[in-house]
Amino acid sequence: MYKLKDIKANALRDIPINGQKEIIEQTGSPLILEDGYSLIKKQTQHFTIDDPLAKQADRLLFELLENHQKNSDQKTVKQVSEKAVVLLSKDAIRIRENERLRVLTLLKLKLTLNLKSA
Repeated sequence: MYKLKDIKANALRDIPINGQKEIIEQTGSPLILEDGYSLIKKQTQHFTIDDPLAKQADRLLFELLENHQKNSDQKTVKQVSEKAVVLLSKDAIRIRENERLRVLTLLKLKLTLNLKSA
């Protein structure tokens, strides 16, 4: 029913808002996603009432959260010795695996040839 039902409001805290200045100019206050989450939760009585406007807001907030998570996951996996480790695509990982396999095959072939010649 509601996608935000299983999400905590704190998850929305770190999402940057583009155009925050324009929002403040037009509304007089900044956009705070946690407040939007709380409002949806209140209007739907803890996500139990079917409200089309709340569903639309739920969908939009969830899209923002998903986009933020995808962007942050693509940038870094984790911080190691204060260096960021860049995520590789599945294709790049497969290419590296194939390169390692070729190197191991060549090494095995060289060892086999060295044993036969000795």
